[in-house]
Amino acid sequence: MSSLNVPSIGSMNPPILRRLEALEVGEILDAIMLFLDEYRDLFAASLVCKTWTPIALDHLWRTLNSVDPLCRLLGPMQYLDGFWVSTNRLFPFSQALIERTRTATACLQRFTDTILGADWTRFEFYSQKVRRIDNDFDGGELGHGTLTQVLNIRPPSIPYILPRVTEINWTEQETARGILDLTPLFSPTLKSFALTNTSNPIDVGVVLRHLVFLPGLKLEGFHARWESRQFEGPLCDVLDRHRDSLKSFSHHSFEPEERLLNSLTQLVNLTNLELELYRTLRTDEDCNNFSDVLASRCPGLKKIRFRFPFQGIFTFYAIQPLMRIKRLREISMKARHLDLKVEDFREMGDAWRSLVALGFPNSLIPLPWLATITEHFSPTLEYINMWIQVPDGLNPDYTTLTPLTPSLKRISFIESAEPETFDAVGSFFCKLAASNTVVECSEGMGQYLRMVTGNSVKWETRGW
Repeated sequence: MSSLNVPSIGSMNPPILRRLEALEVGEILDAIMLFLDEYRDLFAASLVCKTWTPIALDHLWRTLNSVDPLCRLLGPMQYLDGFWVSTNRLFPFSQALIERTRTATACLQRFTDTILGADWTRFEFYSQKVRRIDNDFDGGELGHGTLTQVLNIRPPSIPYILPRVTEINWTEQETARGILDLTPLFSPTLKSFALTNTSNPIDVGVVLRHLVFLPGLKLEGFHARWESRQFEGPLCDVLDRHRDSLKSFSHHSFEPEERLLNSLTQLVNLTNLELELYRTLRTDEDCNNFSDVLASRCPGLKKIRFRFPFQGIFTFYAIQPLMRIKRLREISMKARHLDLKVEDFREMGDAWRSLVALGFPNSLIPLPWLATITEHFSPTLEYINMWIQVPDGLNPDYTTLTPLTPSLKRISFIESAEPETFDAVGSFFCKLAASNTVVECSEGMGQYLRMVTGNSVKWETRGW
């Protein structure tokens, strides 16, 4: 049996040795580990050597999908007889356990006795690495309800559970106990907060008030998914409190009532706005008035995404005032029926000279228009998202059309599923698309185009 001949460091060639030395440079390691998405890969990297360990741990703890890892830092636990227990004493997790120990105070005291000073030191060390936390809690693990009890007994040396967190994305699940436990996770370093699918208005009010009164907090992003009418007052208070810092705001089921609209348009640094305009904007005139207010008060907007969930037909008049926002780089308008003409795109191109992304996914755009549209937005346009209309018997002379602008990197479109339209679409992109343009289309269209075009155009299929 022969043994493996592993060369020593001293016997290696200088070029190989230099490559190995590069893996000891912190900046290089940090850049490499940005490409490791799986937790198991980062965990494996943390075990390589002492040089790799701190950098890998920073990446491993940077984003958490649950608060469970934080809870487990306070000692070993196991699931027994329907609740969590520590190695020595009962762990207060459920109401049934509290009833078994007669009083919540006694239960909490038993848990307190099991936490050592070293446990808190370990907890503090790793909690400082967390920059983002998402809630994927499904009721099967320790969960954020347990974390609340931990917070009640933490030592004074730990004023904030997540002292360096910058982003919290919280989705209330149907089985969750609510979102009241969110507020202890906040710290003055928080920059972006998202709260979606909430069902308890009391909890939402508590969270919004906490965002108003937490000292030192300067939010830059706020994203919500609930009816704004329910919490119009607290939501206005949040916008007013962070008027000078908020740069990004998104809200589904947004109703632009006077006070809320006034608070929104007073955000002096607002650049990204995403709204599902709910109930009140039903006509071209309503949308035109709303667009006019935005253009007048928010000239610094760079990204706008609107969704109109109504059956009415909207025209270019609905968004025409937005032409006054000259710094716009991305715009997306999704409506059931949005009637646009090729002349409308010419006016958009003249107004938005720096536009990078253009999306009108529910507008029926004739296929030959794509070449004309991209010409109007050249040379900055990189992404376009349209609903392509392929007229019956279409056989245009593509030699008369200008090729798609070379800056275009991606086209995402929905087309007719009829096979007889495939030839027209495939011929169009083969003749006019740049070599670096990626085309996203339906699975059926993509399979057909791969068959007939080979590698002349890059395709990515998507199921719609």
